[in-house]
Amino acid sequence: MLKSLRNQLVLAIGVVVSLFALLQGASSYHFSVTGTSALLDRRMETLATHLRVDFNEGILTFSTPTATDTHDLSVVVWKNGEALPAFANEPSPLLPRDAPLGFTTPVLDGEKWRLYTRRRPDQLVQVAQRMSVRHEIEKRASTRTLWPIFVLIPLVWIAVLVVVSRSLRQLNRLGRQVRRIDANRLQALPLTGVPNELLPFIRSINLMIERLAHSIETERKFIADAAHELRTPLTALQLQADNLQREIAPGNRERFRELQGGITRSSNLISQLLRLARADAPPTGQSMTRAMASVDIAAAVVNAIADVLPIAMQRNIDIGADEMADARVYAIALDIDTVVKNLVGNAVRYTPDGGKIDLSTRVRGTTVDIEVKDTGPGIDETLLPRVFDRFFRVSADSEGSGLGLSIVKAIVTRYDGTVSLRNRGDGQSGIVATVSLPVERDGTV
Repeated sequence: MLKSLRNQLVLAIGVVVSLFALLQGASSYHFSVTGTSALLDRRMETLATHLRVDFNEGILTFSTPTATDTHDLSVVVWKNGEALPAFANEPSPLLPRDAPLGFTTPVLDGEKWRLYTRRRPDQLVQVAQRMSVRHEIEKRASTRTLWPIFVLIPLVWIAVLVVVSRSLRQLNRLGRQVRRIDANRLQALPLTGVPNELLPFIRSINLMIERLAHSIETERKFIADAAHELRTPLTALQLQADNLQREIAPGNRERFRELQGGITRSSNLISQLLRLARADAPPTGQSMTRAMASVDIAAAVVNAIADVLPIAMQRNIDIGADEMADARVYAIALDIDTVVKNLVGNAVRYTPDGGKIDLSTRVRGTTVDIEVKDTGPGIDETLLPRVFDRFFRVSADSEGSGLGLSIVKAIVTRYDGTVSLRNRGDGQSGIVATVSLPVERDGTV
């Protein structure tokens, strides 16, 4: 969870804000208790100040503020010269008549009280309140100040999550752009609207992309130039070998055929390198635009089957199409033919005699899937991620140059498509190769 930068920021900011909120709550509670205590003292003092007790003609007369709620207070009035209180509003422990004037906190019958004493010329007025009652009032009043904090803390966490997520939205967008970068899309990341803190990082990525593009372009030029330079001498060797074929002694013909096979394999490798160089070339330029056209996928599959049909018949391989959807893609016809023929050629190469190869095309939404399914030995699951690597072969005894699937991937990626290889999951051995390409719509993809 904490590997996420967003989660780390939300947690850090949320914890800091929550701690400050709790400290603020504790401070508010303390000040509320202190303020409530002062208000209670003020109420006791006000009651003692405004309380009037007249003893004229043996009749007691009281005058108190009507708005003052005094149900939790004990009021005792002492008349000068008398040992017992002249008035007490409730039966309570006898308040100490000799208590100092003002506020005191005596303990009466094991219970703590808050006492206010005020002396007049003819009487002594005492107002008292149990500390337990007082603490309850302070607690109840102060607790109300905490409710907003406890309500706001979850809201603050939600706000922090929203703010951090919105702040990282630009980073997520850049991340998606970086994920789309590959050998055929080496475009610099935009700097417009990027936060200042991310500018050095983005500039470093753009510099890396620039260096990678230069390195890949150098590699492409080297492959293309080397292939072109080697093609001519290999063609000359092939011609010379053909001319010498009739003059080879019978005892040397087996070695001569091995020589011819080596020359043929080298020529095929050179041709594959040239195709790879063209497939890796950036899809730009007017020449490529003019070469693109509407390509019938079904026709490309039929042509690929026709090319390998003689070999398949010779090896008793059942090859055919079980489902052919009507779909077209906007591409260079040669590229689509190369993709399908390479997949079908691989299937024929690795399918044993008497095996079966099924081809199908299906339209799924905005893409068309070309599927080639064989009954070959399959590929070890640990090697599947490497099948598109250049010059990779499943085993040293495998035929081919190891470039066929690399060419397929390069071409498919150029057209914003995908290609995948997986082992069959229907109980039979074999490989399922699937290519997905955008369907042509109104003359374009």
